[in-house]
Amino acid sequence: MINQPETRDLLAEARQVLLESVAPELAGEHKYQALMIANAMGMAIRELEQREQGQPEQTDRAVRAYLSEQSLDETATEAETDLARVIRERRLDGTDPALRSVLRTLTESRLLINNPGYRKR
Repeated sequence: MINQPETRDLLAEARQVLLESVAPELAGEHKYQALMIANAMGMAIRELEQREQGQPEQTDRAVRAYLSEQSLDETATEAETDLARVIRERRLDGTDPALRSVLRTLTESRLLINNPGYRKR
């Protein structure tokens, strides 16, 4: 199997060229769009890194365990989707510390991808 260079490495290199060579030559709306693309590429890189570390599976297991403890082990394909549905249906106590812990885990997992600097504040 040919897997070199890795997708993450290709994205990182393209992002670096975009930020260091292309974006500085642009102005106005085009510069904004280039920076937006670079940001999206950064998010994709971080998501790939999280997948390599098994983070989505760990988060999914935490949500599944919580739903199972609440006797709400749904049959849908994704635990997060199940959790969102039972919250919308008001089948959970919003003051439950265990629920808050699961929601914090989900939020932190998303922040690692979408805005990693936020956790440093």
